[in-house]
Amino acid sequence: MDLSMHTIEIKEREYLSLVKLIYEKSGINLGDNKQELLKSRLGKRLRALGLMSYGEYFEYATDPQNEAELIHLINAISTNFTAFYREKRHYEFLKKVVLGEITRKKEASRTNKIRAWCAAASSGEEPYTLGLTLLEYFKDAPAAWDIKLLATDISSEVLKEAFLGSYSAEKVKAVAPYLLRTYFDREFSEKGDIYHVKEEVKRLIVFRRLNLMDRSFPFRGPFDFIFCRNVMIYFDVPTQEALVEKLLKYLTVGGYFFTSHSENLPQKFRGRLEAQAPSVYRKIRE
Repeated sequence: MDLSMHTIEIKEREYLSLVKLIYEKSGINLGDNKQELLKSRLGKRLRALGLMSYGEYFEYATDPQNEAELIHLINAISTNFTAFYREKRHYEFLKKVVLGEITRKKEASRTNKIRAWCAAASSGEEPYTLGLTLLEYFKDAPAAWDIKLLATDISSEVLKEAFLGSYSAEKVKAVAPYLLRTYFDREFSEKGDIYHVKEEVKRLIVFRRLNLMDRSFPFRGPFDFIFCRNVMIYFDVPTQEALVEKLLKYLTVGGYFFTSHSENLPQKFRGRLEAQAPSVYRKIRE
């Protein structure tokens, strides 16, 4: 049989087993009726492995000898839509309020370290937008500040794109022409121009694979601000609460936490996080 042309149907018990596995490993809650989504995301993987059922795939993915397959599974399920300057008001607030407050605080304590975390880096547009914002804000005294941005994602595939930092003209259309000229190298092509992020931007950013569902993270922090946007929308309330609890451990008191406009902060954190703007919160106590 030519497996490349064969549509593999998914049985209810197979679907439920995979949904539970995905939830346990990534926190993503697919719910009861996403069979077609699962088939569209995993069908090619089954055929590549020569498997004839989703039950076989579940057994394969949970075999300790095939631990790397769990990464393939999460890569396939993760939704990675992103864009430069997505939810632009957040970057305006960062420039007008957050960075000024951070620099005054750092100067008062005689330290020049600024640390930030982009917890859902996807293919790089968000952390690079943060990088552009930081470079522009500190351009009059770049050597005076020690700035690093940690950019993490659960998907190793999109992180490869992020590390490369090359984008089509369509993808950078939200970037101002001045910023394109300053921070990107343009490659002319008959198939369409490509814009490559310059090294001065890349030097600010450390890309790492990280599963936000891990019990602990391999870094200490603390961070002056954290962007964790368009992540919690895939999680149920208990998972949202567990995630925010972990993130707040790495956010300094007085630091800022950015979510997306489509996400609601779990109620239990209202006493520790104070709203400053739409989907922007300031940590007021541990």
